[in-house]
Amino acid sequence: MPPPVQLPLFGRPREPFTSSRSPDQVQAPPGRLSEAITAYTAQLAELNRAHHTLTSTALDLAGVVAHLGDIELASVTPQALQEHVRWLQTSRNNRAASLRRKIASLKGLFRHAHAAGWIAAAPAAGLIYPPPVRPAVVALREDEEAAAVAAASHDPVWLALVLLLLDCGLKRDEVLALRCDDVQLGQSCSASHLTVRRAARAKRTRRRSLAVSQRLYGALARLVAQPLPGTHLVDLSVRGVNFVVETIGHRAGIERLPKLTPEILRDTFAVRLAARWEDEEQRQADAGANARQLLRLRKQHDLALLADLGLSAGSDMAGRYRQAARDLRAARPGTPSGALE
Repeated sequence: MPPPVQLPLFGRPREPFTSSRSPDQVQAPPGRLSEAITAYTAQLAELNRAHHTLTSTALDLAGVVAHLGDIELASVTPQALQEHVRWLQTSRNNRAASLRRKIASLKGLFRHAHAAGWIAAAPAAGLIYPPPVRPAVVALREDEEAAAVAAASHDPVWLALVLLLLDCGLKRDEVLALRCDDVQLGQSCSASHLTVRRAARAKRTRRRSLAVSQRLYGALARLVAQPLPGTHLVDLSVRGVNFVVETIGHRAGIERLPKLTPEILRDTFAVRLAARWEDEEQRQADAGANARQLLRLRKQHDLALLADLGLSAGSDMAGRYRQAARDLRAARPGTPSGALE
């Protein structure tokens, strides 16, 4: 196996690319694989791609040179790249997520090389992504949920954080982006709502207005009654949120999970709502609704669930939450139909 070729990494995020080569050298088409990779990653830097994208792409493509050698760019074949992917999977034990990222890096490199006229065809075009591995949806049982809320009740911020995840299904970054003026508290929970407008780190979020449960209403009223340190409702870092939620899981004695996470609390909201919709659909079926009516009702319920979560109407998560609700009930024989509500 030829010695690995060191490719450049990028030390600072979003730093404009500058080249020490002359214009003639920059314009000359790369002849070898390592030269093409260098030119491609430089192009990504000029496009101001994120630091982690630059770093991971450079590492992924350095692995190709380490495996195949610094061969002529024009000699790279689809078969060679397919063999490289098999080698990553079998010899390097790469999992599906890593394989998908590395295939994307290969496709990007050779698509750029083809568009730039360096090669006559893109040999990575036929590479097939392995199907993504979707982890099972994990939700809290009713007793675990109650224990988590109790474990957070000593602190207004902790309690509001847990209930924003549990009763509104917010993402962690959406909680962190909430400002005081996003919460409208009326004389009761039915006259109150909160508006999701932004996320702390994500570029896009789906704006939506969400109802406030009775227990969340009390927690928010308690929280805003005291002076807040800033404009944000929950003044914590990402790491701080993770720490608080994990600590609550330990204090609640939830031993069946390695740790409690914000995602599990959000998923608990979604599974509880999915179970409620299935109960309603069963009641309609018992009352004589036909198959077409039930299918229409199910679609309405799924769209409502996805809208509450800020997910696309084409997402498959509604079906996954329904299945998780069934699994949670099946694990508890004798549980009444509405026990998840």
